[in-house]
Amino acid sequence: MSKPVRTVAILGRRADMSFAEFDRYWLEVHAPLAAKLPGVVRYVQRHVASPGTEFGIDGFAFIDYESEAAMDAAWASAEGQAALADVPNFLGRHEVVVIEDHVIVPGPQDR
Repeated sequence: MSKPVRTVAILGRRADMSFAEFDRYWLEVHAPLAAKLPGVVRYVQRHVASPGTEFGIDGFAFIDYESEAAMDAAWASAEGQAALADVPNFLGRHEVVVIEDHVIVPGPQDR
């Protein structure tokens, strides 16, 4: 049996975009594209509430997949390719890593 996979994308907006433009675009234009990825079981955007940090991070995208194979298939699909093609429209920098959770204080979703 394959195990679920979770990724986090660390996002920084394009240099020529305001935070408000980035925030709106990511939520209203890009999110519907990414939401169509097959094999995704959860997709959460976490928007930075007070932009302008020296790190240049404007948000985080957490995507959970059914499995590693599902993750690979999602990005190889037509929907995945459409989402990837949209990235230059709003991102200046981004990094995606696979993560593992170690729950220290459980929340309602962990029960």
